[in-house]
Amino acid sequence: MARFSNNAWDAIGAETLKQFRPAKVRVALPMTFRKLEYSKFKGILITEQPLVISLFESMKRMKEEFGVKSFTVSVWDVPSDLVQYPDKRSQRVVKPEAYDEILDMLVAFLDKAKKDYGIDVDYFSFNESDGGWQVIFTPQQTIAFIKKAMVRFDEAGLKTKFLLADTAQTIGTVEFATMIMADSSIWKQLGPLSFHVWWSEKILDSEFERIAALGKALNKPVWCCELGFDAEAHKIKGMFQTWDYALRFAKISHRMMKYAEVEVSMYWTWQNDYAVMSTDLKTMYPSYYITRHQVDYLNTGTQIVHSLSSDKEILSISGIHENGTKILQLINLKKEPVTVEIEGWESPSIDMVTTTETENWLMQKNVSSTKKSRSIIKLESESVNTLILN
Repeated sequence: MARFSNNAWDAIGAETLKQFRPAKVRVALPMTFRKLEYSKFKGILITEQPLVISLFESMKRMKEEFGVKSFTVSVWDVPSDLVQYPDKRSQRVVKPEAYDEILDMLVAFLDKAKKDYGIDVDYFSFNESDGGWQVIFTPQQTIAFIKKAMVRFDEAGLKTKFLLADTAQTIGTVEFATMIMADSSIWKQLGPLSFHVWWSEKILDSEFERIAALGKALNKPVWCCELGFDAEAHKIKGMFQTWDYALRFAKISHRMMKYAEVEVSMYWTWQNDYAVMSTDLKTMYPSYYITRHQVDYLNTGTQIVHSLSSDKEILSISGIHENGTKILQLINLKKEPVTVEIEGWESPSIDMVTTTETENWLMQKNVSSTKKSRSIIKLESESVNTLILN
């Protein structure tokens, strides 16, 4: 994430790329630079800024060294010269007459990425523009910007499309995206239906299901481009090292996958911000192992299938890998161990990987088998468990 330092690359980012091998990544394109006048970086000059050059080089490394296949670029903020009230730090409204100047910088970046670094950027978004963490766009303003961008992208020979919505939280996504879809002239420029899952721990499952339903109605995949539960967790010292953080992350991940039916999710962030490991790379935090459960067992190619739990404190999601291996993930939210009965699948041998507050990655072979399509499994208290049905 090039927003947070003078270098787009860091050690944690490199290690997570190495270990998790994501096929799709999202990066931040800086359009503001501290203590630098707008005239010094406007237009094509943006591509000459050291931080942007670092971003180019980082994206090239991601593709060539780590196998990243798809890039999404997002912009958080724009030069104060281009907004209506320059002194505001949030809810910043871009002047309509400045759209072309933003596109001058964006097209220059996308063109150089393609021609000089071999990177075709698939998707673009203004980060959380519905809420205006920094820059805000109404659906109508979004449509107006995309119309201009369509012409500019086409002239430059760029294939980049826009994420549809890329909203700040689950609630409001359907409404925001639906209003953007009201103008059919921009449909060909719209990519996946995208949302962020912040502040969604206490909402109903049906809010996630509404997003899944809209994705199906529009025939678009659903992406979660910022996966996390509290966008202000960084204010709590030591939060990311805790089991509480990991378990809450496991719960929101479960709901995002099961109810929003997300095809692509992106943890916020795989760098030294909401980190899953220490800066010296020697200590893996509990959230690292929760991520490992998803990446190792519920990643690309897994077909999620219907599953039900009779206990609201036992969360279940199941899938079938391309090779036929069946996976069942169970999250025990209870503060005591529990024995559960599983039915519906046959397996002569069930292996299980468990993560708890005291056990990061316990791998157990042949913990159970099925008899008459039923098996018995013991789950530790407050645990995330992935069962592999061989």
